[in-house]
Amino acid sequence: MQEPTPALRARNSRTYVLVATAVMSTIAIVLDMLPLPRVIWGMKIDLVGAIWVLTFFLYGWKPALTVGSITAIYIAMFSNTGYVGAVMKFIATIPMFLVPAAMINLPFFGKKESRVFERILVITAATILASVTRLFLATAVNLYWAIPIWWGVPSEQVLTRLGGIVPLIAFVASLNIIQGIVDILVSWALAFKLRLSQHFGTW
Repeated sequence: MQEPTPALRARNSRTYVLVATAVMSTIAIVLDMLPLPRVIWGMKIDLVGAIWVLTFFLYGWKPALTVGSITAIYIAMFSNTGYVGAVMKFIATIPMFLVPAAMINLPFFGKKESRVFERILVITAATILASVTRLFLATAVNLYWAIPIWWGVPSEQVLTRLGGIVPLIAFVASLNIIQGIVDILVSWALAFKLRLSQHFGTW
């Protein structure tokens, strides 16, 4: 097995990862502050989640989860969507890196390293699996928690207003699939096409 280079050993230090986590959290918060249009219960298409996934590609799932948690705390405290927006953003986005993190531990992946996701087939499979997981979670939490709080009505009235479960799934899917693709496509391009993983990554 090839020994890590001095540069890679330095990037694997706790100080480096802590600083990188702080930087990525700051970038995610700044991106969340951009005045983008929202749908009626607060969701918007943004690049915040792409920073969480980029953190995964560069540093692994634990720093990505930390960046996501810090960003969610900021959203809960300072965004006009409050804790509802923070919880929904967190729940909807973490599958975009936790599912690939779980996938890479399957037996047929010999190398447990970020460069595995550079392959089109692997990142496509990861995107599909993560998007399906995201859709399931987002639909359930929107129906039974977020939209009832946002609108101040029970779940049954949410379905009545939207015309049933199928229109709800279609609407949630249209937003979350687009956002999920943005999250992974942007972060993948930054990590592997611009080679940030080669210059800054730790795994």
